[in-house]
Amino acid sequence: MCYVQFMNKLYKKIFTNLVRPHKLPKKILNKLNYYFSYKNYKKNFFVEEQNEIFKYFGLNRQEGIKKLTLIKKELDFKLRDSEMSSEHEVIFSCLSLSKNKLSTDILEIGTFDGFNSLLLSNLFPNSNIDTIDLSETDYDFINFYNRKDNIGKFIQDRNFILSKNKNINFFPLNSLKLLNYKKKYDLIWIDGAHGYPVVCIDIINSLHILKENGLILCDDVHLKLNQSNSDIMYRSVATYETLSELKKQDLIDFKLAYKRLGAKYNCIENTRKFVAIVSKI
Repeated sequence: MCYVQFMNKLYKKIFTNLVRPHKLPKKILNKLNYYFSYKNYKKNFFVEEQNEIFKYFGLNRQEGIKKLTLIKKELDFKLRDSEMSSEHEVIFSCLSLSKNKLSTDILEIGTFDGFNSLLLSNLFPNSNIDTIDLSETDYDFINFYNRKDNIGKFIQDRNFILSKNKNINFFPLNSLKLLNYKKKYDLIWIDGAHGYPVVCIDIINSLHILKENGLILCDDVHLKLNQSNSDIMYRSVATYETLSELKKQDLIDFKLAYKRLGAKYNCIENTRKFVAIVSKI
Protein backbone atom coordinates (compact mmCIF):
# COMPACT_ATOMS: atom_id res chain seq x y z
CA MET A 1 0.00 0.00 0.00
CA CYS A 2 1.49 3.37 -1.02
CA TYR A 3 1.74 6.38 1.32
CA VAL A 4 -1.18 8.24 -0.28
CA GLN A 5 -3.48 5.21 0.01
CA PHE A 6 -2.42 4.68 3.61
CA MET A 7 -3.12 8.31 4.54
CA ASN A 8 -6.50 8.27 2.78
CA LYS A 9 -7.45 5.15 4.70
CA LEU A 10 -6.28 6.72 7.96
CA TYR A 11 -8.22 9.96 7.36
CA LYS A 12 -11.34 7.95 6.52
CA LYS A 13 -11.08 6.03 9.80
CA ILE A 14 -10.56 9.23 11.79
CA PHE A 15 -13.53 10.92 10.10
CA THR A 16 -15.78 7.90 10.68
CA ASN A 17 -14.92 7.88 14.38
CA LEU A 18 -15.50 11.62 14.69
CA VAL A 19 -19.01 11.45 13.23
CA ARG A 20 -19.88 8.35 15.28
CA PRO A 21 -18.15 8.89 18.65
CA HIS A 22 -20.73 6.78 20.49
CA LYS A 23 -19.29 3.69 18.81
CA LEU A 24 -15.72 4.30 19.97
CA PRO A 25 -16.03 2.52 23.37
CA LYS A 26 -17.33 -0.65 21.67
CA LYS A 27 -14.55 -0.52 19.09
CA ILE A 28 -11.93 -0.16 21.80
CA LEU A 29 -13.39 -3.09 23.75
CA ASN A 30 -13.45 -5.23 20.60
CA LYS A 31 -9.80 -4.41 19.91
CA LEU A 32 -8.80 -5.27 23.47
CA ASN A 33 -10.79 -8.51 23.34
CA TYR A 34 -9.08 -9.46 20.08
CA TYR A 35 -5.63 -8.63 21.49
CA PHE A 36 -6.04 -10.78 24.61
CA SER A 37 -7.74 -13.63 22.71
CA TYR A 38 -4.98 -13.61 20.10
CA LYS A 39 -2.26 -13.57 22.75
CA ASN A 40 -3.80 -16.48 24.70
CA TYR A 41 -4.81 -18.55 21.69
CA LYS A 42 -3.71 -22.19 21.96
CA LYS A 43 -3.52 -23.47 18.41
CA ASN A 44 -2.52 -27.01 19.43
CA PHE A 45 -5.86 -27.47 21.20
CA PHE A 46 -7.79 -26.65 18.03
CA VAL A 47 -5.48 -28.74 15.84
CA GLU A 48 -6.10 -31.80 18.04
CA GLU A 49 -9.85 -31.18 17.96
CA GLN A 50 -9.72 -30.79 14.17
CA ASN A 51 -7.82 -34.08 13.83
CA GLU A 52 -10.58 -35.84 15.78
CA ILE A 53 -13.27 -34.41 13.49
CA PHE A 54 -11.38 -35.77 10.48
CA LYS A 55 -11.06 -39.18 12.18
CA TYR A 56 -14.85 -39.29 12.60
CA PHE A 57 -15.07 -39.52 8.80
CA GLY A 58 -12.14 -41.96 8.57
CA LEU A 59 -9.81 -39.26 7.24
CA ASN A 60 -6.14 -38.77 8.09
CA ARG A 61 -5.57 -35.03 8.28
CA GLN A 62 -1.76 -35.24 8.36
CA GLU A 63 -1.64 -37.33 5.18
CA GLY A 64 -4.10 -34.96 3.54
CA ILE A 65 -1.87 -31.98 4.36
CA LYS A 66 1.16 -33.76 2.85
CA LYS A 67 -0.63 -34.45 -0.44
CA LEU A 68 -2.15 -30.97 -0.56
CA THR A 69 1.27 -29.37 -0.05
CA LEU A 70 2.72 -31.36 -2.95
CA ILE A 71 -0.18 -30.53 -5.27
CA LYS A 72 0.01 -26.82 -4.45
CA LYS A 73 3.75 -26.85 -5.07
CA GLU A 74 3.23 -28.43 -8.49
CA LEU A 75 0.56 -25.84 -9.31
CA ASP A 76 2.67 -22.97 -7.94
CA PHE A 77 -0.19 -21.93 -5.67
CA LYS A 78 1.69 -19.06 -4.04
CA LEU A 79 -1.52 -17.13 -3.37
CA ARG A 80 -3.06 -20.16 -1.69
CA ASP A 81 -0.14 -20.92 0.64
CA SER A 82 -0.90 -18.09 3.06
CA GLU A 83 -2.82 -18.31 6.32
CA MET A 84 -5.95 -17.50 4.29
CA SER A 85 -5.93 -21.08 2.99
CA SER A 86 -8.97 -22.94 4.25
CA GLU A 87 -9.25 -26.38 5.83
CA HIS A 88 -11.78 -27.37 3.15
CA GLU A 89 -8.75 -27.92 0.91
CA VAL A 90 -7.36 -30.39 3.45
CA ILE A 91 -10.71 -32.18 3.59
CA PHE A 92 -10.73 -32.52 -0.21
CA SER A 93 -7.16 -33.83 -0.11
CA CYS A 94 -8.05 -36.40 2.54
CA LEU A 95 -11.09 -37.53 0.57
CA SER A 96 -8.92 -38.02 -2.52
CA LEU A 97 -6.81 -40.46 -0.47
CA SER A 98 -9.79 -42.33 0.99
CA LYS A 99 -10.61 -45.74 -0.48
CA ASN A 100 -14.06 -45.60 1.10
CA LYS A 101 -15.05 -42.26 -0.43
CA LEU A 102 -14.76 -42.55 -4.20
CA SER A 103 -15.57 -39.28 -5.93
CA THR A 104 -16.23 -39.89 -9.61
CA ASP A 105 -18.58 -36.93 -10.07
CA ILE A 106 -18.00 -33.65 -8.22
CA LEU A 107 -20.13 -30.50 -8.25
CA GLU A 108 -18.89 -27.09 -7.18
CA ILE A 109 -21.50 -24.38 -6.52
CA GLY A 110 -19.65 -21.09 -6.78
CA THR A 111 -16.68 -21.14 -9.17
CA PHE A 112 -15.30 -17.73 -8.18
CA ASP A 113 -11.75 -17.39 -9.61
CA GLY A 114 -11.38 -21.06 -10.63
CA PHE A 115 -8.53 -21.94 -8.26
CA ASN A 116 -10.63 -24.35 -6.22
CA SER A 117 -11.82 -26.10 -9.39
CA LEU A 118 -8.20 -26.48 -10.49
CA LEU A 119 -7.24 -27.87 -7.10
CA LEU A 120 -10.09 -30.39 -7.23
CA SER A 121 -9.13 -31.45 -10.74
CA ASN A 122 -5.61 -32.25 -9.57
CA LEU A 123 -6.64 -33.95 -6.36
CA PHE A 124 -9.19 -36.06 -8.27
CA PRO A 125 -7.60 -36.48 -11.74
CA ASN A 126 -9.95 -39.33 -12.72
CA SER A 127 -13.10 -37.47 -11.72
CA ASN A 128 -15.51 -35.29 -13.65
CA ILE A 129 -15.80 -31.85 -12.07
CA ASP A 130 -18.81 -29.64 -12.87
CA THR A 131 -18.54 -26.09 -11.57
CA ILE A 132 -21.31 -23.51 -11.80
CA ASP A 133 -21.53 -19.78 -11.21
CA LEU A 134 -23.83 -16.94 -12.14
CA SER A 135 -23.80 -15.59 -15.67
CA GLU A 136 -21.32 -12.78 -16.23
CA THR A 137 -24.29 -10.47 -16.96
CA ASP A 138 -26.04 -11.26 -13.67
CA TYR A 139 -26.33 -8.27 -11.30
CA ASP A 140 -25.00 -10.21 -8.29
CA PHE A 141 -22.06 -11.58 -10.26
CA ILE A 142 -21.04 -8.09 -11.36
CA ASN A 143 -21.58 -6.23 -8.10
CA PHE A 144 -20.21 -8.57 -5.43
CA TYR A 145 -16.66 -9.70 -4.55
CA ASN A 146 -15.12 -6.44 -5.88
CA ARG A 147 -15.60 -7.48 -9.51
CA LYS A 148 -17.48 -4.46 -10.81
CA ASP A 149 -14.48 -2.39 -11.90
CA ASN A 150 -12.49 -5.25 -13.46
CA ILE A 151 -15.15 -7.72 -14.57
CA GLY A 152 -13.53 -8.40 -17.95
CA LYS A 153 -10.12 -9.26 -16.49
CA PHE A 154 -11.70 -11.34 -13.73
CA ILE A 155 -13.56 -13.50 -16.28
CA GLN A 156 -10.51 -13.79 -18.51
CA ASP A 157 -8.28 -14.92 -15.61
CA ARG A 158 -10.93 -17.34 -14.31
CA ASN A 159 -11.45 -18.94 -17.74
CA PHE A 160 -7.70 -19.33 -18.15
CA ILE A 161 -7.48 -21.22 -14.84
CA LEU A 162 -10.47 -23.41 -15.76
CA SER A 163 -8.91 -24.31 -19.12
CA LYS A 164 -5.87 -25.89 -17.47
CA ASN A 165 -7.54 -29.29 -16.94
CA LYS A 166 -9.88 -31.18 -19.26
CA ASN A 167 -11.88 -32.73 -16.42
CA ILE A 168 -13.31 -29.30 -15.42
CA ASN A 169 -16.67 -28.36 -16.95
CA PHE A 170 -17.87 -24.81 -16.30
CA PHE A 171 -21.54 -23.86 -16.64
CA PRO A 172 -22.93 -20.32 -16.23
CA LEU A 173 -25.96 -21.33 -14.18
CA ASN A 174 -27.94 -19.94 -11.27
CA SER A 175 -27.70 -22.64 -8.60
CA LEU A 176 -31.47 -22.43 -7.96
CA LYS A 177 -31.93 -24.20 -11.30
CA LEU A 178 -30.30 -27.33 -9.84
CA LEU A 179 -33.88 -28.12 -8.85
CA ASN A 180 -34.29 -29.57 -12.37
CA TYR A 181 -30.98 -31.48 -12.41
CA LYS A 182 -31.04 -35.23 -12.91
CA LYS A 183 -27.32 -35.94 -12.65
CA LYS A 184 -26.08 -37.31 -9.33
CA TYR A 185 -22.83 -36.44 -7.56
CA ASP A 186 -20.51 -38.11 -5.05
CA LEU A 187 -19.19 -34.84 -3.65
CA ILE A 188 -20.82 -31.39 -3.66
CA TRP A 189 -19.10 -28.18 -2.55
CA ILE A 190 -21.52 -25.36 -1.67
CA ASP A 191 -19.82 -21.97 -1.81
CA GLY A 192 -22.34 -19.63 -3.41
CA ALA A 193 -24.42 -17.00 -1.62
CA HIS A 194 -24.26 -17.71 2.12
CA GLY A 195 -27.54 -16.11 3.24
CA TYR A 196 -31.27 -16.79 2.97
CA PRO A 197 -32.91 -17.91 0.79
CA VAL A 198 -30.20 -19.08 -1.63
CA VAL A 199 -28.00 -21.24 0.60
CA CYS A 200 -31.06 -22.99 2.05
CA ILE A 201 -32.24 -23.89 -1.48
CA ASP A 202 -28.71 -24.93 -2.47
CA ILE A 203 -28.57 -27.39 0.43
CA ILE A 204 -31.99 -28.91 -0.37
CA ASN A 205 -31.20 -29.20 -4.09
CA SER A 206 -27.82 -30.75 -3.33
CA LEU A 207 -29.42 -33.42 -1.13
CA HIS A 208 -31.66 -34.37 -4.06
CA ILE A 209 -28.73 -34.86 -6.46
CA LEU A 210 -26.34 -36.49 -3.98
CA LYS A 211 -25.43 -40.11 -4.60
CA GLU A 212 -25.78 -42.80 -1.97
CA ASN A 213 -22.95 -42.41 0.58
CA GLY A 214 -22.01 -39.06 -0.98
CA LEU A 215 -20.90 -35.98 0.95
CA ILE A 216 -21.82 -32.29 0.84
CA LEU A 217 -19.40 -29.66 2.11
CA CYS A 218 -20.65 -26.15 2.97
CA ASP A 219 -18.28 -23.22 3.28
CA ASP A 220 -18.27 -20.25 5.68
CA VAL A 221 -20.65 -21.59 8.32
CA HIS A 222 -21.34 -19.06 11.07
CA LEU A 223 -22.84 -20.17 14.38
CA LYS A 224 -23.28 -16.76 16.01
CA LEU A 225 -23.97 -13.54 14.15
CA ASN A 226 -25.95 -10.45 15.05
CA GLN A 227 -28.57 -9.43 12.53
CA SER A 228 -26.63 -6.23 11.86
CA ASN A 229 -23.58 -8.28 10.83
CA SER A 230 -25.51 -10.60 8.50
CA ASP A 231 -26.11 -10.25 4.77
CA ILE A 232 -27.40 -12.34 1.85
CA MET A 233 -24.02 -12.97 0.22
CA TYR A 234 -21.09 -13.19 2.63
CA ARG A 235 -22.08 -13.70 6.27
CA SER A 236 -25.13 -15.47 7.67
CA VAL A 237 -26.26 -18.19 10.06
CA ALA A 238 -28.50 -19.54 7.28
CA THR A 239 -26.33 -22.60 6.55
CA TYR A 240 -26.12 -23.64 10.18
CA GLU A 241 -29.83 -23.09 10.84
CA THR A 242 -30.82 -25.04 7.71
CA LEU A 243 -28.54 -27.98 8.53
CA SER A 244 -29.70 -28.01 12.15
CA GLU A 245 -33.37 -28.23 11.14
CA LEU A 246 -32.66 -31.04 8.68
CA LYS A 247 -30.73 -32.92 11.36
CA LYS A 248 -33.62 -32.51 13.83
CA GLN A 249 -35.83 -34.37 11.36
CA ASP A 250 -33.23 -37.16 10.98
CA LEU A 251 -32.72 -36.34 7.31
CA ILE A 252 -28.99 -35.65 7.54
CA ASP A 253 -26.01 -35.86 9.82
CA PHE A 254 -23.32 -33.19 9.85
CA LYS A 255 -20.13 -32.20 11.62
CA LEU A 256 -18.38 -28.86 11.71
CA ALA A 257 -14.66 -28.48 11.06
CA TYR A 258 -12.82 -25.24 11.75
CA LYS A 259 -12.33 -23.26 8.54
CA ARG A 260 -8.96 -21.94 9.68
CA LEU A 261 -6.76 -22.74 12.67
CA GLY A 262 -4.53 -19.68 12.81
CA ALA A 263 -5.11 -17.28 15.71
CA LYS A 264 -5.85 -14.35 13.41
CA TYR A 265 -9.06 -15.92 12.12
CA ASN A 266 -9.99 -18.34 14.90
CA CYS A 267 -9.30 -16.66 18.24
CA ILE A 268 -12.67 -14.87 18.61
CA GLU A 269 -15.44 -17.39 19.24
CA ASN A 270 -18.33 -15.29 17.94
CA THR A 271 -16.66 -14.62 14.57
CA ARG A 272 -15.22 -18.11 14.07
CA LYS A 273 -16.12 -19.80 10.77
CA PHE A 274 -16.57 -23.49 9.99
CA VAL A 275 -16.89 -25.93 7.11
CA ALA A 276 -19.84 -28.31 7.40
CA ILE A 277 -19.45 -31.95 6.31
CA VAL A 278 -22.89 -33.34 5.52
CA SER A 279 -24.19 -36.84 4.81
CA LYS A 280 -27.71 -38.13 4.17
CA ILE A 281 -29.32 -40.55 6.61
